[in-house]
Amino acid sequence: MIQRLFIAEKPSLGKAIAAELGVTQTRQGYMVCGNDAVTWCFGHLLEQYDPDDYDEAWKLWRRSSLPMIPREWRLKPKESARAQLQVISNLLGEAATVVNTGDPDREGQLLVDEVLEHFRYTGPVQRIWLASLDSRSIQKALATLKDYRDYANLRDSARARSQADWLIGMNATRAMTLRGRESGRDGVLSMGRVQTPTLALVVNRDREIAAFTPIDYLVLQATLQHDAGTFSAFFKPSETQPGLDSEGRLVDGATAQDIMDAVRGKNGIITSVTREKKKKPVPLPHCLSSLQKAASSKLGMTAQQVLDTAQSLYEKKLTTYPRTDCRHLPEEQFSDAARIITALSGVSGLETVTARADSALRGPVWDTKKITAHHAIIPTGEEPRSLTAQEKELYLMIAVQYFLQFYPPMLYEAQKILATIVETAWEARGRMIIEPGWTGFAAEEDDEDAKKKEAEQSLPSVGNNDAVLCADVDALKKKTTPPSRFSEGSLIEAMASIHRFVSDAKAKAVLKENEGIGTEATRASILETLKGRGFITASGKSLVSTPLGQSLIDMTPDTLRDPVTTAQWEQRLEAITRGETSLEDFMREQYAALPLLLAPVLSTPAALQPGAFPCPKCGKALHRREGKNASEFFWSCSDADCRTFLPDEDGKPGQSKEKSPRVVTEFICPDCGKALLYRQGSSKVGKPYEVFSCSGYPNCKTSFWGKGGKPDFNRRPK
Repeated sequence: MIQRLFIAEKPSLGKAIAAELGVTQTRQGYMVCGNDAVTWCFGHLLEQYDPDDYDEAWKLWRRSSLPMIPREWRLKPKESARAQLQVISNLLGEAATVVNTGDPDREGQLLVDEVLEHFRYTGPVQRIWLASLDSRSIQKALATLKDYRDYANLRDSARARSQADWLIGMNATRAMTLRGRESGRDGVLSMGRVQTPTLALVVNRDREIAAFTPIDYLVLQATLQHDAGTFSAFFKPSETQPGLDSEGRLVDGATAQDIMDAVRGKNGIITSVTREKKKKPVPLPHCLSSLQKAASSKLGMTAQQVLDTAQSLYEKKLTTYPRTDCRHLPEEQFSDAARIITALSGVSGLETVTARADSALRGPVWDTKKITAHHAIIPTGEEPRSLTAQEKELYLMIAVQYFLQFYPPMLYEAQKILATIVETAWEARGRMIIEPGWTGFAAEEDDEDAKKKEAEQSLPSVGNNDAVLCADVDALKKKTTPPSRFSEGSLIEAMASIHRFVSDAKAKAVLKENEGIGTEATRASILETLKGRGFITASGKSLVSTPLGQSLIDMTPDTLRDPVTTAQWEQRLEAITRGETSLEDFMREQYAALPLLLAPVLSTPAALQPGAFPCPKCGKALHRREGKNASEFFWSCSDADCRTFLPDEDGKPGQSKEKSPRVVTEFICPDCGKALLYRQGSSKVGKPYEVFSCSGYPNCKTSFWGKGGKPDFNRRPK
């Protein structure tokens, strides 16, 4: 009898648990740990039924089959998982208690629970929740196992996501693909509730860049002299200043020259002096999306590479759980700071930052109220060994960001001087650093607010009404620039903060509340899907939409590409997690909404692509198909319900050949004794044929191929 059977999400997690329990035997697919046993999954061991698993009629892609809604949701074992499922089945038969050891998220909860459901396990189940895999964390979690029923809502939320993804993905993909085929496009046009709005972001950005027309403008910079020192100031045009464009930019060269001629060598007066002491707070530790953005920019890593590497560091017990959207830390873990700083002080690349870190310094990052399911990604204190170059770089990025929490903020004085010279206004900005704080170690550019920092010059001590001299003035030639193309990091960030791309105030609020579209765990895979399906491509560090991706977005109705729809969907999933609604209620909403989502796709006539041939019956595109022999071709309508077939004539659809009428012959059916009927025709590829069929059809379905006007009783059509 097995006292406790731990079923982990993956082997690495299972082995970490087993190591803490104490391994006494290692078997195929599991480990024995005294009275306990530890086995594992390989992610999801079960997968959703394909459409034709539910209904053979759904195997063919037809408009008439949509929408496809399963009467009962079913899962089937993955072919690669059958051996491990058998191991788990055998162990379940001996287990007194099962411990769900999935990753600490909704998918981790579901993938173990669905295995238990698959085998109809009805015994007691507990849950272990592991934010990190170091020894201290595992031992603490083992001592505080939870009742799995506390996580039922988490499981239902994951199941709702899976079922709704199938509904939308399968149906919308078929609808869009069929519409594409009807217009003359080949290939599958896949759709998804997160994938499609994300693609729309890239397409819209690329088109904004393509449509961008640069504008030349001038910035006037004056060198002002004061008794206390020299500084730079910039021309501030009034609303009535001639020579400006609609955005307030100085675009007229003659006007600029007149201003420069008027102020050069002239005296002016200080009209306003502002000095304000400010703090630049320490940048918070990383969540997954901020880590992906930083690593994309500084290390050139793809979003998927960052996720995979962060997962590897987690499995090596070096960092905490990576799939987190939180950048704060629980107050209860503050006491661990001194231990972690000391333990990692000798690690190459961390010597300086740990040496100056003050473990007694408690910043705003420590806030338990802001913790969601997981806290920020931080080092565990385990010494890193045998890391790849990529793992080491990412580890240092995570660790440094954590150690910065034990530095004070940067203190500085923000400065602004306004001056008037010959009735024109000039502004000088600068700052003076009082205490560098964390910026004494880490470059300020690491801060997410770096773009907002004041000019670097330190302004002299001046007073109101002080005199200044315009010693010189220059016209700096500038040019407006288009928005930057998305990188993997910036696209991940855009998905997380997609409210910035929406103008409607209500929609913006919904998106902001739901922290964008997708999750920390899925965004990288969405990007890989878009690349894999040829909708976007990488150009250096930039992501660019392809003609196929742009075409897909053009064909997609607003409801399917609108991020608000997706955000509201995520909002409902979170409501399931919180117990505010049920899986059943959520799915009823999806069943009702599905026809409305598909209607704009299915009801809109597909315009033929240039070069496409229309079907003579329905007007939809014809497609050239390969016959039974590789050298033979025929044409068929893209709408399978139309059933139009035409021969191929030099790569173009030929004329339909009418079947000859059936003629009663003198030949007798050997099966029933009735007369055989004779008919001539041609195949899909235009080859002539003769066929004899029984006049007793449908009671007798006997038929024979003919030759020379006679039946060949040895050759029956298949």
